[in-house]
Amino acid sequence: MKLPPFGLGHSLYRGNLHGHSTHSDGVFSAQDVVQKYVDLGYDFTCLSDHLWIDDKFAATSVFDGRTLDRKDFITLPSAELHCYGKTYDQDSLWHIVANGLPLDFACPDANETAPDLIARAQAAGAYVSLAHPEWYTMTTDEAMQVAGADAVEIYNHSCVLSSARGSGITIADYLLNEGKKISFTATDDSHFELPDWGGGWVIVAAAELSQNGLIAALKAGHHYASTGADFNDLQIEGGVLAVHTTPVDSIVVSGEGHLALACYGKNITAAKFDLSEFRSDWFRITLRDAAGKMAWSNPYFIGSLK
Repeated sequence: MKLPPFGLGHSLYRGNLHGHSTHSDGVFSAQDVVQKYVDLGYDFTCLSDHLWIDDKFAATSVFDGRTLDRKDFITLPSAELHCYGKTYDQDSLWHIVANGLPLDFACPDANETAPDLIARAQAAGAYVSLAHPEWYTMTTDEAMQVAGADAVEIYNHSCVLSSARGSGITIADYLLNEGKKISFTATDDSHFELPDWGGGWVIVAAAELSQNGLIAALKAGHHYASTGADFNDLQIEGGVLAVHTTPVDSIVVSGEGHLALACYGKNITAAKFDLSEFRSDWFRITLRDAAGKMAWSNPYFIGSLK
């Protein structure tokens, strides 16, 4: 059987799920941000401007980007939501990205908690991810508080460039080991003060290029995250996983604890892994090419593949 995002009969769409404009603290106007991503050949982006009560860096409304949509490119209504309670943040703020928000989504206030904010955004139809866990040292206790989110941002390009703290894989693995079913995103978090665009994205298999189509596909986990490497096909038959990729130097299958299987070489484009004795309820796949560009599959849960 083919594993998502393959075998669904859908087109694959490339997009950024975390970015900013002059609606909050970005350098470029919304129109210019959209043009940047159109020029990169993306199919969609978002304007996840900060939604919070501090007007020094945030707005109090979700940006309406509908007039910027084109036949072959759309902008997802989104926001980076904040609330108090984060330990290792100079402002004590959580950073939570919500894609597919209604335009009338109410600005959080000083009393809302992170779990409540996540639940409210999901109830409004949004796909919710935990932004840049490494950047502000998310603890395992904090991760469990917000484990109701849909995804973990495992790569944040702006944080890689600005602070060398752009990973989220440790928190993602911790949640998976705790039995939480989350998906992965790679994003830019573009503000355009740095060359922080076009560095991390998702590839989504969706029934159509629309807000509803993309959000439904993201919530279903029908996507993978990338900084430049790509999956071409994923299949599992009789406990054997077959991975097909663009040319890479390593393909690693990771599971619970420190379980891993790996294939190394030069310009590998295919590998097979026998998972019949892989004692894990889940596995995920990581690619790395000769230039250090990577891709991450979403976690797959063995029980749902039988």
